[in-house]
Amino acid sequence: MYSPICIPTLCRADKFKNLVESLKKCKEAKDTELFVALDYPPAQKYEEGCSQIDEYLKTLSGFKAVHVIRRSQNMGAIENIKSLLATVCENYDRFIFTEDDNIFAPAFLEYVNSGLDYFEGDKNCESISGFSYPVQMPESGTTVIKIQRYFSDWGFGTWRDRYFEARDTLTNDFFKKVYKSPSLAKKLRKSSKKNYTRAWAFMSDPNVRPYDYTNSCGQILLDRYSIMPKKTLVKNTGWDNSGVHCDEASPIAKLFMEQELDMREHFGEFIFDDGESDKVNAIIDKSMIGSYDRIPYLKTRVKEVLYQITNRH
Repeated sequence: MYSPICIPTLCRADKFKNLVESLKKCKEAKDTELFVALDYPPAQKYEEGCSQIDEYLKTLSGFKAVHVIRRSQNMGAIENIKSLLATVCENYDRFIFTEDDNIFAPAFLEYVNSGLDYFEGDKNCESISGFSYPVQMPESGTTVIKIQRYFSDWGFGTWRDRYFEARDTLTNDFFKKVYKSPSLAKKLRKSSKKNYTRAWAFMSDPNVRPYDYTNSCGQILLDRYSIMPKKTLVKNTGWDNSGVHCDEASPIAKLFMEQELDMREHFGEFIFDDGESDKVNAIIDKSMIGSYDRIPYLKTRVKEVLYQITNRH
């Protein structure tokens, strides 16, 4: 049985179609169920794109089954995702998640499903990521790395228990405890100044959800990791300003937009080396992906110290 694919969407019809058509090229698609949560348009400008996606879904074939959840009112991106995953997790112990602006390589479904089987017993493994960061990978016989400092939600597979654990653990109360603790705050700060700065906002956000920065911090603090291929099986096309938090003018956008997919039909074995994984984590942190703004970082550092002083028991 192959893991179901979960896709939340609203109105980006062309990107959604390109995503689904790329998945159909995976040989496992015909045995895979697709769950699509089509949100209700919050304004008139979203109606045309939403309608185009709806019409496309009515005739979609190439999968074992296509389940469309049509919202009767606008839920917003976060609630649409949470509701979709809750529905799928009622009947499945694992799933594949993707946003609607990704393109996948032919071996993506084979890779993720095989990875979910291979690493199922390792409770420290958070996900099987299809995406790989655009950095120079060591040339060796390995095929994947254990990525700890960063979590990518651009196409990944995970298990129901791991998802619910992250959802229920990585709350604003959790991050309050982190910043109250000099040792935990230091652990996060030393591992990734970027994640350390981002995490400060989670203390005041009642709607913290498992996603890239949240899970990145969780992996660092809880000693978890994700599996990542050495060459990407996913390409994010949202860096043309159509994606949330994806600025075309950003220096990092060019790196992501020019990434080449691993177009092999078959992925092969999962071969990794812990020492090499440590080196790649350090490479990523020193690259543009791990870059951070010094002023916000210093401000967070001051806030952390003041927070610890005022919350001493």
